Amino acid sequence: MAHLVESAPRPIPVRTCRHTVDLMRGVPLVPLRPEVEVIRAGRRIQLVRASLFDGAVEVARSTSLRMRVAEAPNPLDPARTAHAEDEPHPKPATSMLLSMTDVGLPAFLRAVEFRREEEYRSGAPGLAWLRMHNAMVAGHPTSAFVRLATLADMASMAAQYLDHEEWTTINADLNVTAFRDPVGDWIGIRGLHKNDGDGIGLSEAVLYDLGGRVGRATASILIEPR
Repeated sequence: MAHLVESAPRPIPVRTCRHTVDLMRGVPLVPLRPEVEVIRAGRRIQLVRASLFDGAVEVARSTSLRMRVAEAPNPLDPARTAHAEDEPHPKPATSMLLSMTDVGLPAFLRAVEFRREEEYRSGAPGLAWLRMHNAMVAGHPTSAFVRLATLADMASMAAQYLDHEEWTTINADLNVTAFRDPVGDWIGIRGLHKNDGDGIGLSEAVLYDLGGRVGRATASILIEPR
């Protein structure tokens, strides 16, 4: 979906700063028909809608906010808004590699390198580092925001503390907000999962590159016993 948004016309220099995806139903592993439309084309703010269809049935929809990029350097001092969360530790080079093949995850995730600060297990929150080994769309370079939006979808997994042998979890949406594009291949996710015991949960995550914080992701989680 983020790739569709990035392909939409840009009459002025803009950057995607918010990307919201709603999953309308289960998405089949078949060729899907994409549609993308700029529904607000302002001079400073743009709104882009993208959809994926299985035949005539819409299976996923996103709306994305794009803001103009200032021509002059920003006079604001980032240090004035610095926070302890802004610095990601540990770095991926000192984190443990998790084999996606060993845990039986779907094929796409096997193309993602996943590292954590400790052995992955339910109930072990912490900082995870991920990077993609393949282009999201064959023949097209993967933009910084596409990489961020794609890997942010793993926030619920990074934050999960439920025993996957007893519970299933599905994220019905994904909301990614970024105040800058990530630099480099690595995306860091520091996740937190909450639920109220009624089968509805929330995953929150701070998103990083190697230089520090870039944004945040949230997802609404449906929880059911196996």
